[in-house]
Amino acid sequence: MNSEARFRRQALDTCLALTPLLFMGVYFYGPRVLILTLISVLTALVTDYFCLLMQGERRFRKGDFSALVTGYLFAMLLPASAPYWLVVVGAVFAMAVVRHPFGGHYNTMFNPALTAFAFVTICWTDVVTSYPTPRTVLPLSATVENLALSTSPAYRLMHGGAENIDLLNALLGNFYGPLGATSILVLLCCGIFLIVRKTIIWQIPVATLGIVALFSLILPRVNASLPTSLILELISGVLLFSVLFVASMDNGELQTTSGKWVYGIILGLFVVLFRHISKIELVTPFAIIIMNAIDHKCDDYAANIVRYGGAFCEDAWLILKWLGGQIGRFFVFLWNKLFALFQKIIDK
Repeated sequence: MNSEARFRRQALDTCLALTPLLFMGVYFYGPRVLILTLISVLTALVTDYFCLLMQGERRFRKGDFSALVTGYLFAMLLPASAPYWLVVVGAVFAMAVVRHPFGGHYNTMFNPALTAFAFVTICWTDVVTSYPTPRTVLPLSATVENLALSTSPAYRLMHGGAENIDLLNALLGNFYGPLGATSILVLLCCGIFLIVRKTIIWQIPVATLGIVALFSLILPRVNASLPTSLILELISGVLLFSVLFVASMDNGELQTTSGKWVYGIILGLFVVLFRHISKIELVTPFAIIIMNAIDHKCDDYAANIVRYGGAFCEDAWLILKWLGGQIGRFFVFLWNKLFALFQKIIDK
């Protein structure tokens, strides 16, 4: 399969996998979710069209669904209460500032949707990180006013607090958070679908989530039981959504299995580091943006680890072997001296 066909299939698979999350959003917050998503997608498509016009192209490229995917992904990262103007600003930024100047047609260096989300998170942090109560039908107005909004588990984790979420509510998504990032059970099913379709690289989410899980047990941020810390770290923020739908996409940069594992491990370490030092609760997009810049080097990193790691192990074995020989000679010498001393005592 050539790269164009692969990217086209990835885009369609991604849209298909995002649809159950959209339905869950409608279930929790009402039809406003549909309008928000439609505005994001249409804005991305219109901006893409005008950018193509400025480049001398008078129509969309055949089979290019990247604008559709960008708008869809961006909407799923937002709270259901996000004002429509914020959706428009983010979608325009994704296409006009990130996608076309940095590569354009399936060659973008940074993921447009995630970069746009990072942009609006920095500029309008309070708006992006305030969430309506699940199972509340939101008004269809452009801005949601006089509505009780709350922070997410990620915010409380950042400040050392533990959210009291039982496992069932965590799996079903019945807690405060971004539109497409809280339905954990649906997200896992979508991830399995994308893995079966070979749309995403399975080693990356396994490595990333494994590192986050490991450090949630070694360096917990909350004074709670280890299982509680583990669950909260894995479900909070946009970690699972971003890793499955963005970080793990097979863009052809990673050619070796070891390189994929290295990518996932480094990404997980960045997520853990940012979660411990950042003043923003949604840090996974920033970690992935950094990885977008160095993903093409992960194969080299893996090869160097194997090469120098093997040489290190070989040298370490030789040193241990030499030390073992010296220690053995010392004990033989000590035994001979003690035996001679014992013989003298007996002779007397």
